[in-house]
Amino acid sequence: MPATSYVYEVPLFFLVLWRMVAVAAAADTAQCTALNQTYQSQYEICRNKSSTPYSSGREWCAVPSCADAIKAAAARRACGCEIELSCLPLSYCTDACLSDLEAYQSSHIACSEANQTLVVSSCAACQHMFPQYASFQASCQVQASSADAYVATFHNNLGAQFDYCIKQFPAAGLSFPTYELSSDHPSTSTLVPVILGVAAAVCVVAALGYVLYRRRQKPSRQQGGMCRLDAASGTDLSRYQPDSSTTLAAAAAGAPWLHAEGEKERSLTTLPLQDIRFDPEVAKYRIPKQSITDVTKLATGGFGIVFRAKVYGRDVAMKQLLPSKAKDLDATAEFMREIRLCARLNHQNIVPFVGIAWSTLVDLAVLSDLMPRGDVHELLQSERRFERVQNRRFHWRRAASPNEAADEMTTKTSVALDVGRAVSYLHDLSIIHRDLKAKNVLLSASFEAKLSDFGISRVSKLDETMTANVGTIAWIAPEVLTGDRYTTKADIYSFGAFLSEMDTLGTPYATETSTNCEGFSNARIAILVSQGQLQPSFTHNMPPTLLALARQCLEFHASERPSAAQVVAALEAFLHNPQD
Repeated sequence: MPATSYVYEVPLFFLVLWRMVAVAAAADTAQCTALNQTYQSQYEICRNKSSTPYSSGREWCAVPSCADAIKAAAARRACGCEIELSCLPLSYCTDACLSDLEAYQSSHIACSEANQTLVVSSCAACQHMFPQYASFQASCQVQASSADAYVATFHNNLGAQFDYCIKQFPAAGLSFPTYELSSDHPSTSTLVPVILGVAAAVCVVAALGYVLYRRRQKPSRQQGGMCRLDAASGTDLSRYQPDSSTTLAAAAAGAPWLHAEGEKERSLTTLPLQDIRFDPEVAKYRIPKQSITDVTKLATGGFGIVFRAKVYGRDVAMKQLLPSKAKDLDATAEFMREIRLCARLNHQNIVPFVGIAWSTLVDLAVLSDLMPRGDVHELLQSERRFERVQNRRFHWRRAASPNEAADEMTTKTSVALDVGRAVSYLHDLSIIHRDLKAKNVLLSASFEAKLSDFGISRVSKLDETMTANVGTIAWIAPEVLTGDRYTTKADIYSFGAFLSEMDTLGTPYATETSTNCEGFSNARIAILVSQGQLQPSFTHNMPPTLLALARQCLEFHASERPSAAQVVAALEAFLHNPQD
């Protein structure tokens, strides 16, 4: 009988323990629910009181209700409540935290522009950014899925910059940490079976211990991968908005407070590193206004004005924003990015940068060498005056001619090669020109072609869908017209259209646009090109080898187009043997 009595007493003991666990857990849950409601309420008051994003650091913490929200968040941790990833950093408003935040923000700005500034110091900032963020995460008590999850986010958002830095500055010894997913769970093959009674006892002790742990100790952080979409919220880390409930850890990894869309307070003065007047690497090229003489207007476009002028006796072209655009911060910021890019480029087939000038922000100007032969579009127009091909001077091959003007004229192949070399140089820097056409190819006194107009050029990012409302319809690649992700191969398509332009002496699809309203025609062309049903045409005068190259460049699928380096090699081969 004693044995039988013992059998019934064991389950009763377990029932008592489980009830104790249930009561304790219920009390724990009720307290944490109340603390969570207090935190959410306080955070809502903060957001209603101030439009300042918490990413601004000290300014946000200066708002009393916002500082109270941090205290409410910390109170949850003190009582052992589980802290979700979307919670505000628990020590955010401390001096140590804010100092670490500011250091990280500064490095992130410099790093994000590494493949635009083209200087090793920006790449060094990319390397410093990793330990700075780790320090920020620790001192601010940022909630994260794992201590090094931010590393993957950095690579997702700034991978193009990292790749550029390693390739461009091999002697600098730059290195960037990598992130590998790992599991903290032991393999099931290592588990040793135990008898049912021991297992039950372990379960009870573990459950009771869990309650005590939750009450007395800090809770463990949730496990998951921050290298992808946040598993809890589904938030795209690359498109974080400061006032959302996304984790600051995820947001900080992409520095959203520096690039968030829709922040009304954004201006050039809030991002001093964007203002080239205060960038020593660009400001050193400043030319005093009084040194610019003989200024005459050459042309006016949709965004800017181009003047002819002299600087210390040197003929230059001076570009400024239109007065109506000069007061637009977005337009000014774009113009500054163009100037910064031009100042860093150095290639014989890119129009040489001379300097910048300003007396105020409104009259900011960029100066470059004046190209006395004009642009290729003007040359093509002049050639169209001659109906007979034999009377023209601009051909794919150099033809023997008694005409002195023809002797000094370049060839279409030479111009194409010059442009190809410029494009190859840009692509090596991960820069997409996005507006290749005859109007943007200028000619020096010796007819050497030089690429110009970097107003809509941009540095490419592997994980970025780029905007499609750029360039000119006739030269735009199908993937750009459809709004799909595109790469440097979009420039190759435009290069193929440029070859058509030189061959036919006219704008691609000129016959289509001549019979219809231009607006309708452009829409029709865009639809047909995006569906692969229309391509630029060529004449029978184009050499077969070059025609085949042009067709390759115009392939519908970007992956089937040659690289810029391959285009250059093909053109060089043709020049060495023009009879092909």
